[in-house]
Amino acid sequence: MSELQEFAERMAALFTAAGFPRMAARVLMTLMLSTDAALTTDQLRERLGISSGAVSGAVKYLERLGMVRRRAHRGSRRELYELPEQAWYTSTLRQPPFYGEIAALLPDGLAIAEHAGATGPHERLAEMQDFFVFLRRRMPELYDEWRAQRADGPPASSTG
Repeated sequence: MSELQEFAERMAALFTAAGFPRMAARVLMTLMLSTDAALTTDQLRERLGISSGAVSGAVKYLERLGMVRRRAHRGSRRELYELPEQAWYTSTLRQPPFYGEIAALLPDGLAIAEHAGATGPHERLAEMQDFFVFLRRRMPELYDEWRAQRADGPPASSTG
């Protein structure tokens, strides 16, 4: 195993420990550290020692998050899986539909908890609703700030 692949595995383990699906984390980090940020199913299978089905499931998960996209592999009927430009940041900071879905569902939970006289759940759901409303409002601004920072110069990590 190359040093880069060993590093990819260590990063994937951190993502997995934080709740990210293991195969999706391994595929994501392998793509992140590949030369072109794009690999075929066979290349991912070979590098990771996993089945085509495991690759497919991981890619489907990553596609839903906007972290991977499929495109035709030139001169072949195979698909190439690639990271969109700024995949991690874009999928994290854009306004995912998930936040809107949660915010839309929470009033139902609040009404049910209130009707049941469940003070504790009502307070926790109200806090959750406030948080997701905040995220929906701030995520586009954070993404714009990130893009502006990237346009202004070298990344902060290069300054030490």
